[in-house]
Amino acid sequence: MANTNHPHGHDAHDSDVGTGENAQVSWERKDIDIVQISGFGIGLLVAFMVSVAAMWGLFVYFKVREDNLRPKNVPAMMSQKPMLPPEPRLQADPVMELDKMHASEEMLLTSYGWVDSAKGTVHIPIDQAINMVAQKGLPVKLSPQGGDHDGFRTIPSDASGGRTLEKIAQ
Repeated sequence: MANTNHPHGHDAHDSDVGTGENAQVSWERKDIDIVQISGFGIGLLVAFMVSVAAMWGLFVYFKVREDNLRPKNVPAMMSQKPMLPPEPRLQADPVMELDKMHASEEMLLTSYGWVDSAKGTVHIPIDQAINMVAQKGLPVKLSPQGGDHDGFRTIPSDASGGRTLEKIAQ
């Protein structure tokens, strides 16, 4: 018969399991079974080894079967001249072609030459072009917003949380 003093109907001998608020809560009191865990590990290892051996045997079987199905090289086939595939063909020597492309690009980037002689357009070495742009500067488009506030424009600012005025560099 259940004890009516306990809210969940536990017997009186259950109350001596623990103390405090959760007297019915306890921990696992059995030890682990090393024999069962070791047996499971050994069984898992054996199953793995059997699977690997079965897959190896299957691949050997496939190789032997494919070798028996594939026709041997007939001497008449070996004497035929190899034919080129139809156009378009892949690159014959991609490394050499890439080296040639890099050399032509390097020559274009480091030398003077005409782009369009009729219009008088030339190309110059890239280092010289970079130096010229650094000295001269890039063209600047004047901002129409600067005229509203006497050379200042309104920009967002992190510090003010709103808008502040900044002098436009022209």
